[in-house]
Amino acid sequence: MTKLETPTNIAVIGAGQIGTPVVERLVERGIRVTWISRTRPRTVPAGVEHKSVDATDAHALARAIAGSQAMIAAVNPATYDAKVWRETLPPLQRGLIEAAAKAEVRLVVLDALYLYALDRGPLSPETPALPATKKGQVRKQIADMLTEAQASRGVRATVLRASDFWGPDLSAALLTRDGIAGLKRGKRPFLLGDPDQPHAFSHRDDVVSALVSLALAEADVEGRVFHAPVLHIAPRTLVSTLARALGVRVEPLVTPGWLLRLLGLFSKQMAGLVEMLPQWQAPYLVDDRDYCDRFGVRAVSLDEGIAQLARA
Repeated sequence: MTKLETPTNIAVIGAGQIGTPVVERLVERGIRVTWISRTRPRTVPAGVEHKSVDATDAHALARAIAGSQAMIAAVNPATYDAKVWRETLPPLQRGLIEAAAKAEVRLVVLDALYLYALDRGPLSPETPALPATKKGQVRKQIADMLTEAQASRGVRATVLRASDFWGPDLSAALLTRDGIAGLKRGKRPFLLGDPDQPHAFSHRDDVVSALVSLALAEADVEGRVFHAPVLHIAPRTLVSTLARALGVRVEPLVTPGWLLRLLGLFSKQMAGLVEMLPQWQAPYLVDDRDYCDRFGVRAVSLDEGIAQLARA
């Protein structure tokens, strides 16, 4: 098996809530980083080379990542609108695939779980891709693009699919940085669906660690799909546990489905949430054993994650 030697150079695509800490983690490990995004991030760590590139431009992206051993793609549309996903994600995936092929680098893709059928038990990499939502259909489309490129063109790639995020400094999650700040002030957070059903959450730090590990791992990870480590917990329990750690007594507000559907008539972002309600109305369980067994890790525990958030 071939293992990437360190020190090495890793390209990171995306400067959002996952891409940024991925860059920071690589720097901590002494790995050279080429950071690629359309606009320059506000803060670029010392020693990191930033390049302003549109990732849909495969030729420009291939030039930007030349000399890298792997490319971590942690980029998603800023909105939850399925129409925007249909317009932006397929061209992005094509750009990533073409650039990886031209530059002959391993492509590590951060993906979601939306393409799976929800009625087949805990979601595993072997769960049938039978999406019931528009966003899930887009996810299946781009997953099929990568699978075809691997089979027909020998593109070297591995996929990490993560569940809903939890952890520090998140802008899109059940508990965002602003939501946690409000919770500290006693503001009641909003929850969707049935907040007492167990739900799989992927801690931000687990996702970051997994992307880095997959970029540096032996060649056996190529051609495979992994699920990021998950914590199964009811959303109400997650919120109430954090509230207690912060020293506040707050009871979450449960937003009724009819109200979300009404709001969805006036907001595409809210309509995007309505579409995903089924995964919040019943147990949403994820099988992360392939990744955890391969790398000998476990998910950040509830106690560990809550202590981290309380300190922050």
